Amino acid sequence: MGTVATTAKLDTDQSSVTERVLSILRHEMVTGQLEPEQVINESETALRLGVSKTTVREALHGLLWEGFVIAFPRRGYVVRALGMNDIRDVMDLRMSIEPPIAGIAARRCSVELVKKLSQILARQDDKSAAYNEKLQATTDFHRAIASAAGNKRAERLLSTYFDETTRIYYLFSRAASYVGSPNDIRAHQEILEAISAQDAPRAQQAMIDHLQESNDALLRMLH
Repeated sequence: MGTVATTAKLDTDQSSVTERVLSILRHEMVTGQLEPEQVINESETALRLGVSKTTVREALHGLLWEGFVIAFPRRGYVVRALGMNDIRDVMDLRMSIEPPIAGIAARRCSVELVKKLSQILARQDDKSAAYNEKLQATTDFHRAIASAAGNKRAERLLSTYFDETTRIYYLFSRAASYVGSPNDIRAHQEILEAISAQDAPRAQQAMIDHLQESNDALLRMLH
C-alpha cells in the first residue's frame, strides 16, 4: 500500500513540474520571447529551467497539442509561425463561441463578477499603465466572462484562443494601438453594462459588435 501511495505522489509531482514548464514555455511563446520558427533545444531548455529533458519533452508535447509548436523528425520542436489564415481562424472561432458565452455570463451575473470586471476595466483604462499591462487587462476581461459562464470546456477552448490573440498583439507591433484605445474601452464598458443588467441578448450583441470591430481593426493594421 505504501509503494502505491509513494508512486502516486511521485506521478503527481512530475505532472505538476511538467505543467509549470508548459506554462513557462507557453508564456514565452505568447509574448514573443520564443520567436516564430525558433527551434526549441530540449537540453538547453532543461538546463535553463532546472528540469529534466523528459519533462521538457512532455511539456512540448502538450504545446504541440495546443498548436504552439510543430514537431519535425530529427529537428525536434519548432515554434509555430502565425500567418493571416491563422489570425482569421482565431477570430472566427472566438466569434462563434464568445457571444453566447457572454449571454450566459449575463444571466449568471453576480455582484462579485461586476466588481471584478469593473476593476479590470479600470486597469485597462489606466493612462499610466504600460502596454503589456493594458494587454493583460484586456485578456483578463474576456477570461473573467468566460469563467463566469461556468462552461469549463468552452473556457478551456477560449483560453487557447485568448493566448493566440495575445500572441498576435505581441508579434505584430502595428496592432498595438487598438489595445486600450477609446473604442476598445467603450466596447468593454458596453459589455459590462449589459452583463450588470443581466441582459443576455444585449451582452451577446455587445460581444459580437466588439469582436467584429476589433477584428476589422486588426486586419486593417496588418495589411
